[in-house]
This record gives sequence, structure tokens and C-alpha cells, in this order.
Amino acid sequence: DKIEKKKKKLRRSTVVPHASLQDDLAESTSATSMVGQDDGPSTIIINKASSSISKLEDEAQSVGVSAAPLFHPQKIISISRETGGYKIQPPSPETSKLLEVYPQRLLFPLEPKNKETTGSGCPVTLTNNTDNYVGIWIKPINEKFKETKIMEPHSTFVVYATMKMHAQPPKDTVEFEVLMIIVESKGDHGKLESSISGKLKMDSGFMVNVKNLKAEVYHAMLTAITCEPASCQIISRSIENMTLVTSIDAHPTKPWIVTGHEGGNFSIWDYQKQETVMKLQVNKVPDKTTLMFHALSQRIKVRPPKHSLFSVKFIAERKWLVVGDGDGYIYVYDYTNTELHMVKKFEAHDKKSVNSLAAHPTEPYLLSSSTIGTNIKVWDRSNKWKIFRNFNTKPEIAYYNGVRSVKLNPRDTNTFACVTRYDGVKVGNIKRPSSLETTLTGSFVMADYLFTRGDEHLMVTLRFDSHNSEIWDLKTQKVVHTLSVSGHKTTWVACHPKLPILVTMLDDGTVCLWDASTYRLEKMVHITDSKCCDLVFVPHTNGPLRLAIAFETMIAIMEVNLPIANTSNASGLITGTN
Repeated sequence: DKIEKKKKKLRRSTVVPHASLQDDLAESTSATSMVGQDDGPSTIIINKASSSISKLEDEAQSVGVSAAPLFHPQKIISISRETGGYKIQPPSPETSKLLEVYPQRLLFPLEPKNKETTGSGCPVTLTNNTDNYVGIWIKPINEKFKETKIMEPHSTFVVYATMKMHAQPPKDTVEFEVLMIIVESKGDHGKLESSISGKLKMDSGFMVNVKNLKAEVYHAMLTAITCEPASCQIISRSIENMTLVTSIDAHPTKPWIVTGHEGGNFSIWDYQKQETVMKLQVNKVPDKTTLMFHALSQRIKVRPPKHSLFSVKFIAERKWLVVGDGDGYIYVYDYTNTELHMVKKFEAHDKKSVNSLAAHPTEPYLLSSSTIGTNIKVWDRSNKWKIFRNFNTKPEIAYYNGVRSVKLNPRDTNTFACVTRYDGVKVGNIKRPSSLETTLTGSFVMADYLFTRGDEHLMVTLRFDSHNSEIWDLKTQKVVHTLSVSGHKTTWVACHPKLPILVTMLDDGTVCLWDASTYRLEKMVHITDSKCCDLVFVPHTNGPLRLAIAFETMIAIMEVNLPIANTSNASGLITGTN
């Protein structure tokens, strides 16, 4: 009864609109409000971790939204000169899918950290599925049109709505007005911006300009209330007493997370018991003189520290852990009975750091690559770790062409993709020695296969010179969609191998969870202000789907509490095709 009374009290709470489409967001703090849906998408707010190395469970706050799963704005065909009312065109199945707004109901924290406004605001996801540019405005209904943005064709853009807090709430429900105007060029958007800026609402004169430019106006209304945030837990581990994390992996059946470190050591952590299970100093840390000489040599040629570990990977069926270091060596350890024994040590990349490892799920192959080498090597562990295949990226436009990462295709685990430093994304097949070819051209930081249940073959990428992530069709080799968040740069992308879940990391330490089948933002989680170093999905076998993230200052494990994470995903997967 107390809970129900509290809920009724919260439903009566409301706020006064203050600002919209905030670009220069304030620096993220320990309480950042975000938006989602009941029993699915939700807002996560987590206090900055400052724990010891042993244990920590942070209580995060969640704000849910009771809203329709998806909302399509309505097309305005005219505005009455007398009343200012809008004449709406009846929607059709074709036009209703062109533009999308999500969610329709915004929830703000009842007591934000900033007492004047609701912090950074609630994110509103806008999707443009047209071949044209779309100008967007979002504002409270009692304020004038000010800031505007323009969306690229086939893109999703997340903007922020903020509210000003008042002691006495207004009698009516607070509403936000969203305008999405399809234009033929960026220049046309500029002309419309000048004719609506500073006005409280659209008028018939504005519609004349719209028709002259052959534009189309779509309109949506969003409601907003305040509510008490729910709570959830994120397990975290401080690494203040360790060196920088360079790589992370999750055991497929045990609640173990392994981290490789710049200091030449690795550690296996049980996140359920919150204790270290095993750890080992693989390479001795050089003396200060050697480290200083290495730092000076970086000005001449970039070379990773030889003693550092750069990649870690579980091979669970053999109870092995594989580690790659900065001097080109791969180490194989047996962890039976939680005791570490070296099985094999061999030189994989001649004095070049082993930065990426990928283990075949059904065959005895391990792929390795180096950021300062041009080769991707396939090792056969069933044949004394002899080399099975050697692929050369063959740089076409640059002398120096290191391989940033290598990923196996979840739908066909004999094929793989690698991101080269200057020559784009290349795709090859383990069983075919001459199969490596450039598939996507560009200067990419990272790439990953995007899970789909249909015939599509998609990949998500991150460029050096872009704030956005891009979705590519591997068959047509064209971008089919872009994802971006207003005021932020995307710094990391990763995909779940068996579910349509896409993760992007923002430059302020915020985790974004997207539905990869709709390109809709479902959840945002701000954990820490430090930089993301690596991340990995934790398999379902140990409870709910989780995501393990290695930051510069901590390891965080969060639940991926989305509806699509609870569905069966066995169908549609293909493994080991020739």
C-alpha cells in the first residue's frame, strides 16, 4: 500500500519546460538522467566508483517511461491563418515508416543533482529513414524555436530535452514539440531555420516557405513528468593499484573476467564472489632507464612496450588461457583446478606486439594480429601450435599498415574481418589462403559484425575522423545507416554475436545500448568519466546477459536488461561453412 501511494504521488509530480536540444552538455556527474521504457529500456545513473580492489556493488538509479514502443510524427499539410490549427494528412503504411520519434513519454528524475534543471536531460531518439536531409527542432510548447540540427539521410540522432524545476508544478501536463522537416539540401534547411527562429509556433507564412522549397513538415508532441528513480546494481572493481587494462575477456561458463595489463601481468576475477581467482606476472617490468629509453624512442617509431600484455582470450573447452605480449610472443596457460601451468610459449609476430586474438568456436584455430605488422596468422593448436595459414594485408596506399583487430564472423566462423590502419576493412576465409580482400574502404578505428536474423550481412564501424558510428551492408559495400548522440563523440563499438544488440561508448564514459534491428537507442548508462579500453559481452550461462567494460580506472559489469536480451537466439546462426 505504501508503494502504491508513493506511485500515485509521483504521477502527480510534474515540471516546467526550460530548454531543448542541448549541445554543450555539462560535464557528466554522478547523476545523469536518461530515458527508456517500463520493464525494458530504462535510465541508469551510477555513482562514480572509488572502491578498493576487492569488492564493490554500486547502486544505480533507473527512470522508466510508460510509452508506446514507437511513435511516428504526423505530416502537416497546412496551418489555419485564423486559428493557427494544423491540418494533418492521414498516415499511410509507406509514409509512417519514414520518420520515427522515441519515446513519446519522457521521465525526469524527481530530485536531480542540479536543482535548477534536470541535469543533462532526457534523450529523445529521432530516426530518418528517408533519402533526404531532415531538419529537427525540439522545444517545450511555451518557448520559442531556437536551436536546430540537421540529420543525414538514413540516420538515427539522439538529442536531449531538459526541464526547469519549480516548487509549484503547473496544472497541465508538460509537453514538448518536435518538428522534423524533410528538405532536399542543407541550404534549404538554413532558409527554413531563418524563417522560424524566434517564433513560438509555426504559422501559415512558414508553410508557404515550406511549399516553395518542396519540403515536408512532420510534427509530434511528447509528454514529460518527474518520477522517483528505481535502483539497480552494477558490479565494479577498482584498478587503482594495477597498471592500465589493455584487454578483457569473459569465460563462457564460469563467472570469470580476465584482464591483461600494461604492466605485463593478467588477473582472473570472479565477479560473483568478487575475488581474484588467479593472477600471474608474465613478463618482468623493465627498470626505469629502459622505460625512459623506450619513451624517447616513441618519437622516432611507435613501438609498444615489450613486457606489456595486449590480448587475452579464454579457450574454455581445453581450460586454457591465451595471452599475447608486446614482444610478439603468445603464451598458453592451463588453469585446471585454478592453478596456472604454462602449456606453450612461441613467437607469433617477430618482435611485434600481439594486439588481437580470436579463437574459433568449433575448430582448433587461433587467429592473431599486430598493430605494427601486416600479417594475420592462423595457428593450429591440434598440431603443436604450428601455423595453419598466413594472410598478408598487402598495404595498397601506405607503406606502414598495421592490423588493429581481427574478428570472426558469428554467422560463418570460417570467415573473419580485420581492420587495417590505412587500407580499410578486409575480409578473408580461414580455409581459403588467397581470400583476403578489401571490403570497406576508409580510415577505420574498429569494426564488428552486426547480428541479423535475415539475409542481410551488416557491419558496424567507427572512423578516425567521425563522431558517429556507421552501419555498412557488406554486399553493396555502402553505408545504410548512421548513429550519433548530440554533443558527444562515439569512441567504441561492439555487437552481441547472437542477438541484435549494439553497444557504443561515448567520450564521457556513457554506455549506449541500441536495438540493432530498429537502430533505436534503448538504454544509456553513465558509469565513470574515464576512457573505455575494451569491452565484452558476458554469456547467458551465468545468469542474465551482462556487459563487462574495462575503463582506465575500473572494471564494470552491468546487466543488459532489454527485452531483446531475453529472447531465444539460436535460430539464424551458421557456423563453420566453407
